[in-house]
Amino acid sequence: MILKTFSRQFATIIAVVTALNVAASENLSFENHESTTVGIFVKEIATGKVLVQENAMLSLTPASVTKTVTSATALLNLGTDFRFATTVALSGKRSTANPQRWEGDLVIYASGDPTIGSNEFDSTKYFSTPIIEGVKRLNITEITGGVVVVDTLRDAGPLPTWECEDIAWPYGAGFFGFNYCGNVVKVYPNRGITEQATHLKIVTSPTDERSYDVLRGINSNELLVKVPANQRGKTTWAINATNPDPAYTYTKALAQKLRNAGIKINEKPVSEGVPEATTVVHISYSPTAAEICHSLMKRSDNLFAEGMLRAIDPEGSRKDCLKALKDFWKDKGLRTSSIIMHDGSGLTRSNRFSPVFLAALLEHMAKSPLADTYVQCFPLAGIDGTLKNFGSRTILRGRIALKTGSLSSVQTYAGYHLDADHKPTHVIVVMVNGFTCPRRQVQAAIEKFLIDLFK
Repeated sequence: MILKTFSRQFATIIAVVTALNVAASENLSFENHESTTVGIFVKEIATGKVLVQENAMLSLTPASVTKTVTSATALLNLGTDFRFATTVALSGKRSTANPQRWEGDLVIYASGDPTIGSNEFDSTKYFSTPIIEGVKRLNITEITGGVVVVDTLRDAGPLPTWECEDIAWPYGAGFFGFNYCGNVVKVYPNRGITEQATHLKIVTSPTDERSYDVLRGINSNELLVKVPANQRGKTTWAINATNPDPAYTYTKALAQKLRNAGIKINEKPVSEGVPEATTVVHISYSPTAAEICHSLMKRSDNLFAEGMLRAIDPEGSRKDCLKALKDFWKDKGLRTSSIIMHDGSGLTRSNRFSPVFLAALLEHMAKSPLADTYVQCFPLAGIDGTLKNFGSRTILRGRIALKTGSLSSVQTYAGYHLDADHKPTHVIVVMVNGFTCPRRQVQAAIEKFLIDLFK
């Protein structure tokens, strides 16, 4: 009797598992899908009708889909016209004996602007030029001190929850109060040097792999470059790696540019503690929050995303900013119990969102006054950004706007289906965690799923 009862229970379990596997295969079909966790939620905005839901309440790793949350929160809290303002000023006083000599330092008060020196915006490429022009305008030909960066950002740099293997690569650049050129420097491994980042020690070792690898620990100034056979001994071979101290790099660069412009300046500052500005030289304004979010979403820029997160509470810690984000959406009526969030970019594998939460946020933004601004930040299928090759020759082209996310064994999408006027009609969330097949199989399965859904 007991054996029969157990057999029935076991059969029921098998039937449930089989049913779950069949349900999963009805939505996405790829190799070994039965051992993969899939979360899907698709909803029509106008009617509230749910078209598809699968594991919709399950908290899954979002990868760069995290940026949809960061951007939405920043735009609503800061406003689309918000700009970072970085003040450059002189501390000290003008010499009475020689009015062209300034007795003090040139001070940069960091604002957390992630765009300084970035090639993504014409207005940010030449941060030094207006500073030099400002010094000349004040008729100063000599500064007795040096260039000082005042950076008060709390817990700056890479996150402890980021993978060590990511930190040395350009996409793993840490965020600081002062950021420069994406916090990335050019490295010549076989010469053991970098461009302007003399504080970075280069160590090389040979590898039998066909491509190079880079490693650097958190807060470490030592960069290990594994050099493949086809690059050994080549002095012109260069790679890009993250900069552990962008402020140091920039102070050296600006000092040299000042000298090239005929303005004398020393290497060492003369101020003690935090210098107090007496004369403003220049105030640099970043692109608007809308422009930054558009760039970070289209290109999936991790540094820009971390910058927008920290702008929510610039005086607070990263933890304070994340709490403010979560509280903000809770106050909007969203279920935030599924949220585990450690960064604003999604580079950490420790983040967790449920498809339902992401869909609710997307729906809120689609109905908000910022709908057009927000929706335009998303890559368009077959057209641009990280979605350029997705659905390029299908009915999805130009009609699907999705933020992509990818980590090892993680592929996610979140965004909208659009009508002919590019207005959102449906919210779409697809999250796949733990796949073992080639990524392209998962992407193709999701593409087919959306084609079948909206044809």
